[in-house]
Amino acid sequence: MAKNNQDSEVPEKFDDALVELRGLMELLESDDISVDTLTQAIRRAAVLLKHCQSQLNSTESEIKALMDELGVTGSTDASADED
Repeated sequence: MAKNNQDSEVPEKFDDALVELRGLMELLESDDISVDTLTQAIRRAAVLLKHCQSQLNSTESEIKALMDELGVTGSTDASADED
C-alpha cells in the first residue's frame, strides 16, 4: 500500500496542526464517511497527534530548563496540583 505524502508532512505551527485535527474530528463524526476516507483520516490524525505531543514535550522541557536557569521553583506538573 502506497503511503500518502501528506502522512509525513505536518504543519510547522502547533495551532495549524490542531486546526487540522479538529477538522478531522468533524469528518470522523459525520454519518456519511466512507471506509477509505475513515482510514485516511485516522492515519492523518495519528501523524498529527504524534507531532503535537512531540511539540508539547519539547516545550515543556524548554520551560523547565528556563525555570531552572532562572532559579524559579514550583511544580510544572498539572497532576500534582490536582491532589
